[in-house]
Amino acid sequence: MDWARWARVVGVIGGTVMVHEIAHAIAARRAGGDVREVGVGFGPALLRRKIRGVDVTLRPLPFGGFAALDLDRLPPARRIPVLLAGPLANIAAGLLLRYVARVSAPASAEHAALPGHAALSGRSGSIQVGGLLAALAMLTRAADAGLPSLIAAAAAVNLSVGLSNLLPVMPLDGGHLAAARLEAAGARPSVVSAFRQISAALFLWFALRVLLSDLARLRGGELGGPIRGSAPARDGGPPGAGGRGRQAPG
Repeated sequence: MDWARWARVVGVIGGTVMVHEIAHAIAARRAGGDVREVGVGFGPALLRRKIRGVDVTLRPLPFGGFAALDLDRLPPARRIPVLLAGPLANIAAGLLLRYVARVSAPASAEHAALPGHAALSGRSGSIQVGGLLAALAMLTRAADAGLPSLIAAAAAVNLSVGLSNLLPVMPLDGGHLAAARLEAAGARPSVVSAFRQISAALFLWFALRVLLSDLARLRGGELGGPIRGSAPARDGGPPGAGGRGRQAPG
């Protein structure tokens, strides 16, 4: 096993999660909410540090993260900037990384399906939506191809996580945001509860479809091919398996 390659892949995933969750934590602090912990990964804590009164933990499964926030005491209008902070931070990081990648290697571009990302094929015109498996395949190929490709892949992952988390379905940030807006508009608790349940069911259905699609493409060898130079994939496609972690990459 190429540990250096996997360290780079895990570094991209962990960095994406850290950007997302730290942005939530900072916004929650400023809004007057309680921040108990920011965690990268899932499982038992391997490393724990207290930074400005907040526990920051590193856990063994790096494919996600969470910010333990107590926002219930905040009125809905004050929750909105907290919920927006994570996705917007990932989008900003993705745009910055994309600029760095283009400056460092203008001819290199990533052409792969991403979580929460529509990859448009210049040859077939098809749209493919990938989940975690597609993202891992793309990142491992980028890690082998060199630093410019890895930076471009990190940009795509951050943009994908940020954009997909804005979709109004639970448990994504966009779902919590939509629920907060319903509460702010005076919706009855039963309406808010129904929205949460229905949107969560839709998310699970779509996430399962994406996972099955990834598995089929993996069996067919579509996720293991070499990186091809092409025009950059466009952003803003439908979500894969992103989220708040509450999220996998929220």
